[in-house]
This record gives sequence, structure tokens and C-alpha cells, in this order.
Amino acid sequence: MTNVLGVSDPQTFIVLVIALVGLIPVIIYRNKTSQWFILCYGCLFIGAMATNFENVVFGTLLNFVEHIFGNMGAGIAFAVAAYMYRRRRIDTETQGIDVAEG
Repeated sequence: MTNVLGVSDPQTFIVLVIALVGLIPVIIYRNKTSQWFILCYGCLFIGAMATNFENVVFGTLLNFVEHIFGNMGAGIAFAVAAYMYRRRRIDTETQGIDVAEG
């Protein structure tokens, strides 16, 4: 069986299944996690969906969506999430420490 359901190859189908299963904890813990993480995961999910459906309809458009919104969007959102985490957690913890005490 070279294609799953005759549409996509097994690797992209498995990525979509993992994205769907991984969406459950993101939705459940959305109040306890950073909103940037939810955006990151959403971008990855959009990329997985676009990858699976680009062979069916709107191939060029969905390939663009996969790479721009899925991959690049997730990368930018992860970078902003890391910056916000550093600003909120690490920088505020070091403000109370005197540098001379070291």
C-alpha cells in the first residue's frame, strides 16, 4: 500500500495523526500554558493539514501555506515564546540578585 487512502504517503499521514492526538493536551491545558505555545502548535497543525491535502486540491497554495504559515510561523512563534519566557522568568529572577555577591 503506497498511499494511505490513495491521497498521501504514510509518513505525512502519521504526522497528521500525531498532530491530531497532540492537539488534545494543548486544548486541555490551554489556561495553564503560554498563549505563544498554543500558537506554535497551531502553526504546526496547519502545516500538517496542508501537507496532507496539497496532493488533493490547491497544491501550490497549500504548499505555500505549509511552508510559510506552518514551518516559518511555528519557528517565529517558538522564538517569541522563548524570548517571553526568558523575560518573564529568568530576568525577573536575576533582578533580586546582587551582581557583586556573585
